[in-house]
Amino acid sequence: MKHALGTYDFLTVLGICLTDRGSESGDPNALETGINGIERTSLYYCDPMHSNQKGGIEEVHTLLRMIFPKGTVFTHLTQWNVQKCVDHINGYAREKLRGATPYDLSLQKSGLDILWALQLKYVVPDEVTLTPKLLK
Repeated sequence: MKHALGTYDFLTVLGICLTDRGSESGDPNALETGINGIERTSLYYCDPMHSNQKGGIEEVHTLLRMIFPKGTVFTHLTQWNVQKCVDHINGYAREKLRGATPYDLSLQKSGLDILWALQLKYVVPDEVTLTPKLLK
């Protein structure tokens, strides 16, 4: 993703990353610095067993579970499937965003070029699907 955005845009969009202590974030140096050693983001970790510290991440988890109920097998998923899910979740209007979507707010803040670099696509709100039918 950094190559698609460039260092400055990467810093602007992903300058701070809040995560848990899962194995995917086990090498903070590699995540915080780019190939040339320039710091590209700052990682912050939630306290163990405090999902309330992750804010909107938990809402996204709930939305993902609407598409992928517990027990879903993920071995069949392709990058296209994952991207489609991301686009539909980002097209879902949120009450705490005063009826806006994450896509709308990202477009306002970062502009279309950044969204294209991240391969994010607009989904018309009436066409957002958050059920297993999305990937059928």
